[in-house]
Amino acid sequence: MNLSNILNQIKYKSFAGSKDAVADNITYDSRNVNQNSIFVAIKGLVEDGHIYIDSAIKKGASAIVCEFIPEELKEKANFIEVEDSRKAMAEIACAIYDNPSEKLKVIGVTGTNGKTSITYLLKAISDYLKIKNGIIGTLGIIVDDEHINAEHTTPESSEIQHIMSKMLKKSVELCMMEVSSHAVELNRVYDIDFDVAIFTNLTRDHLDFHKTMENYYLAKKKLFYLTKNNNIINVDDEYGKRLYDELKSDNVRALSYAIDNEADIKASNLRTTIKGTEFDLKIRDISKKVFVKTPGKFSVLNSLAALGAAYSLDIDIDEAISALGNFNGVSGRFEVMDTNLDCTIILDFAHTPDGLEKVMDTINEFASGRKIVMFGAGGDRDISRRAPMGEVAGRNCDLTILTSDNPRFENPYDICEEIAQGVKKYNGEYKIIVEREEAIYYAIKNYKHNDVILLAGKSTEPYQDIGIEKVPYDERTIAKNMIKKVEQELGIRR
Repeated sequence: MNLSNILNQIKYKSFAGSKDAVADNITYDSRNVNQNSIFVAIKGLVEDGHIYIDSAIKKGASAIVCEFIPEELKEKANFIEVEDSRKAMAEIACAIYDNPSEKLKVIGVTGTNGKTSITYLLKAISDYLKIKNGIIGTLGIIVDDEHINAEHTTPESSEIQHIMSKMLKKSVELCMMEVSSHAVELNRVYDIDFDVAIFTNLTRDHLDFHKTMENYYLAKKKLFYLTKNNNIINVDDEYGKRLYDELKSDNVRALSYAIDNEADIKASNLRTTIKGTEFDLKIRDISKKVFVKTPGKFSVLNSLAALGAAYSLDIDIDEAISALGNFNGVSGRFEVMDTNLDCTIILDFAHTPDGLEKVMDTINEFASGRKIVMFGAGGDRDISRRAPMGEVAGRNCDLTILTSDNPRFENPYDICEEIAQGVKKYNGEYKIIVEREEAIYYAIKNYKHNDVILLAGKSTEPYQDIGIEKVPYDERTIAKNMIKKVEQELGIRR
């Protein structure tokens, strides 16, 4: 595609150079530039991409998109000057990849907790109905049968457009996307056509970026004005209730879902065991019985969100319910580990006070022995959630094991001590074991009859952030190995 075609489809302040130049890809990383690349200089949170313009020119970039043209370089390349580089990158990527989101059904899922689970519940429904689908989210990118690792929950706009164009080439019909608040605020989902958006909940998180809960909420809210079909909102959540009311006031389509409050999509009569939860479902005038294999209220709420999206896309509800009943759950989300030990070991991603509280509420429904939790907290992030996480553990658990979790540039022992202040408020018993593998071994090695052991925070995250390094880490494999080790030590390994 030549630059003149691209320029006809975007907003820009000025252009300098030849409009006949050809571009077939776009990047914000100068290391990925080739002769047919448009390089976009983005002012990032750490670095300003404008300092890499010279490098992109030397690599032969067909054009440079920037918010100001460096005086000493303006004669050396084709320059597209714009007000906002991130918005321009989204518009140009749309043009280059021929607006792929217009040709897909796209479901965006946002909220503090539950995004990954809901996208995989929707994938389970799609797979059951043999609808080709894809996912963009925390566990990576899925394009039909291809899995691609991803650095961010929601990639940059240029990557999203490229991924969606790949989906179309593989005849994908339905795309589920986790939409982070960062992604909305930084225009990563600008120019995406969403059919349905889902709001799960909003609890304290990412305040190192948003500064206030109000800013955090307003960032999430923007997504629900981008949809062309429907919005599915959890009105059991305080912010969800506010969002639903505001959307209705603005004449924006929305369906509410809830367990405790009245809603368009409602679950009642929940019956929970370790094997799952059965409940009565009502969607407007439709009444059904539903069983999901992951136990707990949070699992039911996630299922309501998925069923609401399916209903909005005219997917047969009976088929969707059957799909959920056959789904074994999301990897690393309240995942009950296989063991011969006389205890229950659960792997979960809970890494906020609310997330941990919801998991503990579920465990409290069936636990008959001690409750043990192992977790940590990220370094160089919102420190105000550390003691509250300790409070959840101290209030609910017989033993809390505090350990390392992405310490970055902080001392992990000091982070554990801050969490411990919350545990102490409830006179909870706790132990600090900074080395995470040792903490997992200790928790399993010292189990008693009918204990429930929760390994929280890391789940399927494939690394530990330590200093500037991302150190490979696999909690599931480590947990399996520690279970095996303890079984062998006790002479009960199969």
